[in-house]
Amino acid sequence: MQHYLAIDIGGTSIKYGVVQADGNLLSNKHVPTPATWDGLLDQVDVIFNEATLEAPLDGIAFSAPGSVDSMTGVIHGISALPYIHNRPFLQAFEDRYDLPVTVLNDANAAALAEGWNGAAASVKRYATVVIGTGIGGAFVDSDVLMVGSHFHGGEYGYWILDPNLPHPDGTWSAIGSTAVLVKRCSEQLGRPLTGKDVFALQTDPVIQTELERFYRWNAIGMYNLQFGLDPERILIGGGISRRPEVRDGIKRHLDALCDAFGTFHIDLETCAHFNEANLIGAARFHMLAQ
Repeated sequence: MQHYLAIDIGGTSIKYGVVQADGNLLSNKHVPTPATWDGLLDQVDVIFNEATLEAPLDGIAFSAPGSVDSMTGVIHGISALPYIHNRPFLQAFEDRYDLPVTVLNDANAAALAEGWNGAAASVKRYATVVIGTGIGGAFVDSDVLMVGSHFHGGEYGYWILDPNLPHPDGTWSAIGSTAVLVKRCSEQLGRPLTGKDVFALQTDPVIQTELERFYRWNAIGMYNLQFGLDPERILIGGGISRRPEVRDGIKRHLDALCDAFGTFHIDLETCAHFNEANLIGAARFHMLAQ
């Protein structure tokens, strides 16, 4: 069976592990993300040498932030790691190792993982919505990602949901993200809260109002997504999606929107993969690209 070294480059840490051709992740480790490009090259050397002791490698699959051009191997856009952008990212590693190397946007990698052996394994056409500091996601049709002409496919956070607010205050990221929910709840109660605090206090009438607002705005975004791209299923990701009441709250508002229009109910589920999603998805993309 073939084995692939998957490396997920994040702003604060690098996750890595060996993924088998059947989708089984043999290991999931992490190290701090280096502050420089040369530091990254050295760290990947260490990771590569460690992985070769675990299994014979047939390729290296990267997941990274930013607007990733997987064809040219250049990462455009911006992220917390300026040094990975606008340089021959793939070529640097292809020249270093005698193996095929691929790179994919991290949100797209997470989506592919769900279609391979996750919550979208039973459908062909699906969308993911990742709710976190902002709103991100992806759209997949028969294992093909909708990347777009400017590598912004799935950037739902830019969608304008409330045109009455000055731009960009009315975007999905600005009114439907976890960060905004926590900020609004903190302001309402007059003290700093965490995401865990918000749900621990969800019986408080003020917090209940803010949560319902959060659920409704996300339902509106997903309603628009459904009738714009028509996926078979929408998956919710991000740390907040681990709470079942989040899926249930958004679904309740989605059903109300559909009932008011007399249309079908939207299939909404939670992502099955969490911390390991980018690694599994990066390996899946590598296999599909060969």
